[in-house]
Amino acid sequence: MSMKLLVALAAAALSVPAMAYESGTFILRTGIATVSPDVDSDALALSGTELTGTAADVDDASALGLTGVYMLNDHWGVELVAATPFTHDLEVKGLGATFDLGETKHLPPTVLLQWYPMDANSNIQPYVGLGLNYTVFFDEEIDSQANEVFAGLGATGNADLSLDNSFGMAAEAGVDFAFGQDQRWLFNLSVWWMDIDTEAEVKVPGVGTIKADVELDPLVYMAGLGYRF
Repeated sequence: MSMKLLVALAAAALSVPAMAYESGTFILRTGIATVSPDVDSDALALSGTELTGTAADVDDASALGLTGVYMLNDHWGVELVAATPFTHDLEVKGLGATFDLGETKHLPPTVLLQWYPMDANSNIQPYVGLGLNYTVFFDEEIDSQANEVFAGLGATGNADLSLDNSFGMAAEAGVDFAFGQDQRWLFNLSVWWMDIDTEAEVKVPGVGTIKADVELDPLVYMAGLGYRF
């Protein structure tokens, strides 16, 4: 986004009195959210034996983000974060050339307590939040490339992938720019940090079970629109 557009939004937001951030106000925000994992993987272990130099990796993914906020008073609100499923590609490094392990989908329902520091009538309203995240992994699939690699290791059939769900802390920062005739509409920029850890398990027939503890700890970015009821 250009600096000129941000300046124009700020000027528009300051030109008209805003609908207040006050007790009982409900705020709905939506936009394209991108999950960017900061991956830290232990070495893979095959049936308990560590495979030195190996690691798992997880690519970025985007989906439709949706948040709902209920204002407790002028400065405090409770937010629920939801989204359509994110689909991540998974890779394995260190077993020869890096190869595609497969993919997984996840949903990251998150609840945060938010603080809005500005006056309730401010047309530009930054905020921060702290809360808890529960990440659900599902629809895990093994890539055909991975099955070819495992076949070279003596696999007698296709592998099966699963990832444990995760529970951890979450934090956020964001800002609303109010616009429109009654200032109910918002342009929103927001970012979350989520503590997401999982154990990946690949069962390879005829070879054994490969496991890896993986810290994802992603930043989640969203730009979109909001509306105050």
